[in-house]
Amino acid sequence: MKPYVAHTFKNQKMLILPEEIINNISRYPFIKNLFITDIGFFPHAKYHYIERKEGCRQNILIYCTNGEGFVIIDGKKTRICKNTLLIIPKDLPHIYGSNDENPWDIYWMHFKGETDSHFVRNTGTITLIDVPLSTLPVLIHLFDEIFDALSRGSVISNIIYACSSLSYFLATALFMPYNKYGQKDRKTAYVENSIEFMKNNIDKRLTLNDLTSYNNLSKTQLTDIFKEKTGYSPIDFFIRLKIQKACFDLDFTDMSVSEIAEKIGYSDQFYFSRLFKKIMGSSPSDYRRIKKG
Repeated sequence: MKPYVAHTFKNQKMLILPEEIINNISRYPFIKNLFITDIGFFPHAKYHYIERKEGCRQNILIYCTNGEGFVIIDGKKTRICKNTLLIIPKDLPHIYGSNDENPWDIYWMHFKGETDSHFVRNTGTITLIDVPLSTLPVLIHLFDEIFDALSRGSVISNIIYACSSLSYFLATALFMPYNKYGQKDRKTAYVENSIEFMKNNIDKRLTLNDLTSYNNLSKTQLTDIFKEKTGYSPIDFFIRLKIQKACFDLDFTDMSVSEIAEKIGYSDQFYFSRLFKKIMGSSPSDYRRIKKG
């Protein structure tokens, strides 16, 4: 049996938002989408142990910067190592705690909101992220900014600042395209290499076969990677790159619409115009007349 230890670790800090403040947050559309309810830092948290049989009302973020710990979900125990970020979805029963021999240092937050699902990848299980060492000072700085803002009292400007910083913290931790060694992950590399290939062949009608041959991947593999990283299939993304190039030429050259269409691989000006309007919401000629800046 684990020894019970109250949350009193040397140099710890912790802050819980009053229920009144949490209830009032719903009045502010720009923070009710994503906000913090609890935040803390537990250094060298020996015997730290939490069990929630019914889960937690908020999502739990734990960032282990030193030592080790564990999390148990549905009877499965997962080791949490140094430089790992863990997210436990709300309402998911769980147990987590520190390693007795090598206690963890953890920065932690509870968060929720109407758009929290964008930062919780799978509501049925945990999210684990290997955080690059280069990102450590950025995340610690953001954590300190959030904690300091909330520590200054329940002033709405402080809460807005803290919640905005939370979005930046989560985006930095979850969506930076680097592995734990500070290198771009393989999927990101495939996408970036493909995009560079597309830009160098913007005047051509590349096919999915061309792109898969360039990357030495199957059609399914490349399509799945592109949809995960960009939200589009490879060809749909290529089309949007072409339209982006067309917008540039419409804005900064006096080329005709037919010349621009030809330049990006469309011999049929009218097909190009229909495609342009579908994506940009206006025809090339109307787009050119819009005052910008």
